[in-house]
Amino acid sequence: ADKAASLLQKGRTLPEAGKFRAIAQVGLRRLQYQSGQYAQLLADYKKEQEKLPEAGQAEVMLLAANSERQLGHAKEAEDIYRQIIAKYPDRAEAKDAAYQRLINIYNSDPPALLAEVDEFLKSNPTPERADQAKLLKAEALYKQQNYAEAAPIYAELRASQLSPKLRAESAYKLGLCCVQLKNISGIVEAFTYYVQAFPDNPPAPAALAQRALAYEQDKNYGPALSDLNTILTKYPGAHEREAALQLKALILGQQENAKGMAETFRQLLKEFPRSSVGAQAQYYIGKAAFEAKDYKTALAALDAARQLNKEQYYNLATLRIISSYFGLKDRSALTKEVNNFMATSPTVSVPAEILEWLGIEYYNEKNYEAAEKYLSALGKIDHPANVKPDFLFYLGDTASKLKNFAGAEDAFGKYLQLATDPAGKVKVLLALGAVKIGAHKPDDAQKIAEEIMTLQPEGRVNAEARLLAGDVQSERGNFDDAGKAFMSVALLYDDPAITPRALEKAALAYQRAGKTDEADRLARQLRERYPNYAGG
Repeated sequence: ADKAASLLQKGRTLPEAGKFRAIAQVGLRRLQYQSGQYAQLLADYKKEQEKLPEAGQAEVMLLAANSERQLGHAKEAEDIYRQIIAKYPDRAEAKDAAYQRLINIYNSDPPALLAEVDEFLKSNPTPERADQAKLLKAEALYKQQNYAEAAPIYAELRASQLSPKLRAESAYKLGLCCVQLKNISGIVEAFTYYVQAFPDNPPAPAALAQRALAYEQDKNYGPALSDLNTILTKYPGAHEREAALQLKALILGQQENAKGMAETFRQLLKEFPRSSVGAQAQYYIGKAAFEAKDYKTALAALDAARQLNKEQYYNLATLRIISSYFGLKDRSALTKEVNNFMATSPTVSVPAEILEWLGIEYYNEKNYEAAEKYLSALGKIDHPANVKPDFLFYLGDTASKLKNFAGAEDAFGKYLQLATDPAGKVKVLLALGAVKIGAHKPDDAQKIAEEIMTLQPEGRVNAEARLLAGDVQSERGNFDDAGKAFMSVALLYDDPAITPRALEKAALAYQRAGKTDEADRLARQLRERYPNYAGG
């Protein structure tokens, strides 16, 4: 290039050059333009503009205008393009200037381009130039996000006089317009055309990915999987590979092919260990293992999911981790997870049957603080699934043992509203009566005792109700009457679960009534008749 420039420079300065001077000058400017020396070209053009032979004026002006455009000088370029069109209307340079001017407007003022292209097309340009102008118009509309008007132009240009590269770009952009317009059938048609017409172009895997996504959105899973498998096998190094594996896994999940979904997500994690969708992959691997009751596999994957993306997967993964430990009956790990979850996500409920199991486990161990924690959480769930009202008895009894009488009253009251088993209702009525005594509500306790005695006029339950009636008298301070009530039970029933308690209560009541002889007599009777009685 330097040698050519030197020869052209020499040629235009020789005195005997004659008509070849114009050729040398134009050739030099052309060489400057082709080598990107836009600023130098413009400097030389401005110095020699008046001396330039007429034969080379039009082409050099066009090179100058294009240089101004390349340097971002839109106004200066526009001025020179207009001069060429006006001064040389019949020259080829004028026709070229009219098209190059459209590029200048596209770069500097896209909204103005649309009308200018329409005017240009009226000037009867060559078919290739007409198609190039239409492409500029489509690109301007696309840039303005006017996809509805850009799409038909791109569609027309697929079979135009444009170069194969530009026809491929038009076909691809048509698909992108349909994506923006959410036109599923349009997406499928556009990208089907593209992959058939341009299968070896670099965007082919992206076109298949877009078509697969459209099929997936239309729940047309078979063709979607076919496209994704084509990407994975035909284009193994494609940029879209990671997304293809992800979408394939999710579609297999939609088809309830949990094994295939998990295998595909594992492949994704193996090939892309730092994947941005790693948390999602781990979650669904864990979910599939959980549903297959492979709890140990589930635990590792679900924990990884919540570690990778706590915001999105902490609740989802932790609930399944909790259920996995429940399935394994690992109470220690389950307790830890439930405690953390209740503290971290107080508005989300732990599964009801798990709260019930934990609560009753700890109740049976007499760990009433722990039992109350889980059973009271269960009590806050409206209509808990897979749980009978019986847990309310355990909750009430736990609260009672912790002297939380208000909580006990509430739990027993709810049980009585929900339960249909007569024996269960009587059992809870007795427990509620004891709570009323503990809460210093003797009148309420008396009503309960009377209700039970009406429901059960004889038998052990009737005896328990009579003991409750005695407790009412003790609570009121009527210790003598209380002693008589308890003694009536001791005389009427010979039951190791009832009689020793009645004797003990009677002795205590008479002691408090000041009748120490009677109290001592009953205490001796209790020791003689029930020597192994430990009190209760």
